[in-house]
Amino acid sequence: MTNPNYSAKQRDDARRLSLQLLDKIRNGAALDDVVEMLAWHDQPIPKSYVRHILMGAMRQSGQLARMLNRHLSKPFDKASSDIQDIFLLASFDILNTTAPKPSVAHAWVETSKTIGNLKRAANLLNAVLRKVVAETPEELPNPIHNLPFWLRKRLIADWGQPRMEKIAAMLLEVPPTDLRLMKGQENPAKDAHVVTDQFIRLADASIDVRDLKGFDEGGFIVQNLAAGLPVDLGLALHPTAKTAIDLCAAPGGKTIQLLDHGLEVTAVDYNTRRLTKLEQNLTRLGLDARTIRADVLQLQQNTDESYDVVLLDAPCTATGTIRRHPDLLIQKHESQLEELVEIQKKMLDRACQLLAPGGILIYAVCSLFKMEGEDQAKSFLERHEDFEFVAPTLPVWLGDKEAIETHEGVRILPDHLLEHGGMDGFFMGFFKRKKR
Repeated sequence: MTNPNYSAKQRDDARRLSLQLLDKIRNGAALDDVVEMLAWHDQPIPKSYVRHILMGAMRQSGQLARMLNRHLSKPFDKASSDIQDIFLLASFDILNTTAPKPSVAHAWVETSKTIGNLKRAANLLNAVLRKVVAETPEELPNPIHNLPFWLRKRLIADWGQPRMEKIAAMLLEVPPTDLRLMKGQENPAKDAHVVTDQFIRLADASIDVRDLKGFDEGGFIVQNLAAGLPVDLGLALHPTAKTAIDLCAAPGGKTIQLLDHGLEVTAVDYNTRRLTKLEQNLTRLGLDARTIRADVLQLQQNTDESYDVVLLDAPCTATGTIRRHPDLLIQKHESQLEELVEIQKKMLDRACQLLAPGGILIYAVCSLFKMEGEDQAKSFLERHEDFEFVAPTLPVWLGDKEAIETHEGVRILPDHLLEHGGMDGFFMGFFKRKKR
């Protein structure tokens, strides 16, 4: 990617900003927040270039590290984080540029000479990047190495080495953008792939959806195909449902789905900023829901208050969304998995108490781990013998039913619908209290 319309200083500023943003991500900043920072950056720099190298360097961090180890005398992971960051960003840029590679390498070295802690590494960076110039993307190690070892080990145990190598190769790609059309609204992108009457997949993932006809009028929301399934499948199991509570609701995609189906909805989330974003989304769409800021585990309930549908889109490792959130590859740690599994367990136990007789409890996680999906659902049924799993009717467009339906729920892996660009990874379970 080149930037012919920007000055050398503006391109240098872009490299500096990419380093700052990657440092923020390493220190726990959410990718969505970082992307927003980039959008609001008021200096004239090539923002698309910053996003390109930032996302790319994270997606290929494992491959790039192994490649760099061939040219370093000490292991890459022993270097300080700021040194790692400039090596990753510069290497990705060199390997994917359409400009002369030596000039791109030189530019990164010159940038390093003007940044405090990186000045000392300028000579090393120069020597190594000269060798990176001779590399090609095709010579990089197996993409499965982009998954941290603990993540790779667990996912291979769940899905096998061949399947995970296939999925890991997918994670290098820019994910498609899916739109869910609100009922009665027209398709705003005529060249899009029409999946259903309400779901389309844009032909160009780089399109700014805010520029599409109908955005300001609330004609659609951005929602991955997989993320839309829990509500659509769950409501089909309870066609007479009138009320729903969406736990962990922000930023509101599933709340909006429930409202679009005509239900009276209560949306709960603990994060004030995210709940505000949900309320803004409802306003844009002309929808209304009761919103409550609360911790699900501390949620107060009136003795006579229950819901036909209880949706728990639980906190999880989000490993099914790595393609659109590659920050997870450098932020998530194995210790977080055990913590999240325990939180999910407690939330499920609380969620089922909110369910009206004959209602449907929907449990959803955008995780690839069976611990957070199939195993969590099985554990719930063992703890609550008065509940049973209800199998939904799967839509024809999903294809191979045998590949996605389990005894505990519905499992979507990223390589599903691969011919159309794949999907986010998801697990969803549907539970109903047994009749006495």
